[in-house]
Amino acid sequence: MRIIFILIYFAMTLISCQLNEANQTLIATELSDEKAEYQRQIIGHLSGASALNNNTIIGSRWSEEERELAAKYLKELLLQLNIEPKKQTYISANLNPAIDLLFGPYRGTNVYGILPATNPSDEYIILGAHYDTGKRNAPGAIDNATGIALIYSVVKEVAEMKSRDKNIVVAFFDQEEEELIGSQAFLNLIKDKGWNVHSVHCFDMVGWDENKDKAIEIFSPTESLRSIYKETALAHNIPIYEIVIDPIGYDRSSTDFDAFVPSGYNVIGAGELFYHRDSTPYKDSPDDTFETVDFNYLLSTSNLISDIIKKLVIK
Repeated sequence: MRIIFILIYFAMTLISCQLNEANQTLIATELSDEKAEYQRQIIGHLSGASALNNNTIIGSRWSEEERELAAKYLKELLLQLNIEPKKQTYISANLNPAIDLLFGPYRGTNVYGILPATNPSDEYIILGAHYDTGKRNAPGAIDNATGIALIYSVVKEVAEMKSRDKNIVVAFFDQEEEELIGSQAFLNLIKDKGWNVHSVHCFDMVGWDENKDKAIEIFSPTESLRSIYKETALAHNIPIYEIVIDPIGYDRSSTDFDAFVPSGYNVIGAGELFYHRDSTPYKDSPDDTFETVDFNYLLSTSNLISDIIKKLVIK
């Protein structure tokens, strides 16, 4: 009988520890109100440069366990914005069914939330960035903690507007590095919900500017979005390098933006000059660290995108 009580005691202790760990917050206090500082905090947390509240480190966001921890952090990040976090869990089959039999299908979680319009609206602007990394032991500071920090800052500022005529969807995609599985799953969610999507804006790698010209790269099949990005960038004295996308037969499949083009959405992708040769050389490597991020460039780009979304959110 004594052995039974001991076993019960240890079982309950284990359960209690697991519950405490599950309930423990990863962000100890509210993030800084100062943009440059909270962007550093977010990227520090996501890239392992700073420990989380429970003293764990997100060394990379590649394995299933690491991505689960990152998803929990992102849910708390949405709470910092007073946005109810939601998750979309999905299962995606491999192209070859035999691989599913050996290793099982892909499984992942998209984290998203909605900042509602202040005025009645059925329109949605989607701001998206992936949170996984491309290799084991890749901290992913630039690819793509910078995209997440940018979206957080944009939504934080838009939320302070007294009048908003469109809903804002914040979407953090899983498994971009696995052939855009997360963003493809989110595309299905959009269709299932029947959202009236005004536009989709995807941000990937916003932390490298070797020549210090603050230039950004955009790619879109939509003239209206290209125009507002170029006009606003001109006012900010920021050069824009443009890639015009032909949606007919489009299948580039290199970043989340690509998932939305074939379905005809008003979509644009933006970031550092990946295709114009001023981009981090440390992508998908252990050297994609906090120390390599050009935070002045991230801040400059974030200010630009904030102004663009503020214009779009008003009719």
